[in-house]
Amino acid sequence: MLLIASEKSKRSRAVSNIVRELSLSLTIFASPATFAELMGGRARRIVLLTEADISDSIVDSLRNADPGTEYGVIVAADRDSPKDSTIIGALEHLAQLDNVEWIDPAFDYGSLSEAARNCRRRMLRVSRDDLEESLHERRFFVQYQPKVERSSTAEWRTREAEALVRWRHPEHGQVGPLEFLPEMEEFGLMGRLTDFVLDESAAQLVRWKLKGIELSICINLASSQLSDKQLVARCEEIVGRFRLPCSTFTFEVAEQNLADPDAPHLETLANLRAKGFRLCLDGFRVTAASLASLERLPFDEVKIQASAIAHAKNDPVKLKVLAAIIGLAHNLGMTVCAEGIEDMETFEFLKTIQCDKMQGFLISEAVMPKLLRKVYGPGSKSERVA
Repeated sequence: MLLIASEKSKRSRAVSNIVRELSLSLTIFASPATFAELMGGRARRIVLLTEADISDSIVDSLRNADPGTEYGVIVAADRDSPKDSTIIGALEHLAQLDNVEWIDPAFDYGSLSEAARNCRRRMLRVSRDDLEESLHERRFFVQYQPKVERSSTAEWRTREAEALVRWRHPEHGQVGPLEFLPEMEEFGLMGRLTDFVLDESAAQLVRWKLKGIELSICINLASSQLSDKQLVARCEEIVGRFRLPCSTFTFEVAEQNLADPDAPHLETLANLRAKGFRLCLDGFRVTAASLASLERLPFDEVKIQASAIAHAKNDPVKLKVLAAIIGLAHNLGMTVCAEGIEDMETFEFLKTIQCDKMQGFLISEAVMPKLLRKVYGPGSKSERVA
């Protein structure tokens, strides 16, 4: 689920805390035109508008959104007496939306948190009982998306795969994560789901090893879980039960949730790394703030956003910045993975700037374990990419 906010709102500590604790993806708009683009598609989203953001164009984008789009709106403005009297009409139109929350213009964490949770609850599609029953009956399953990695011989080999959870719903068939992860967050079930994915992945690694396949696994870690003081112990216990080294697993954590270097949840990351787990900074963006976080946070790898790669391909300046970031990561002892690779042109481009790993539909979509074993097993042609 997205949180859409303007650059001005992004600077608020309350916003960064909400993004982390609700495991939202923060997306910034700088103009009404950008906002209109972000309202396209059908992903569930929460929109945060300050009084300075409100205009007829913004309201029109909300009112004209695709009928299948689900969203909530948090308005940080004085509904009755705004400082800018020209937006009174726009405020009246906002009040007519189905899922809108009003908070004080000088909002704090508490008011923003309550409003965001209220918006999210109105968009929930699945009941807690449904999810708990499916966890108990093990109706969730894991698919694996391979990555390729540059080897010492300049060949690219499959040595790692990302574990991606799916739901085999008794009525609706296979359901993707975007359809149920917001509910998992809302009902406090993300810890149980991550335990399940880690347990399944560890068992699968053992099965692959018996077939001669040596792989490592990447698992997405919801930011809200970083406040769980038992997380590290549970992860160590699950992996230890299968007699696997912790270094076999990499936890991926979203970048926008780690902006504050003094935040308590960073202790959890440090403790995971101390146990031997690898950490990946997911969704890395080519910005000054990203560079600062790269230098001070305890990560082994960075995963670069597909959009940053696309921009660098067509902009000489951004290309130099991206190449410099990869060089900096290497100097700090980190590997670099590029996501969303869908064509050979991008693959060849990334080879020239020394990217270490690649992932995307060009390599493989997420597949079931048996298919991965068949295609990427010892001696198979797909084990290597020239």
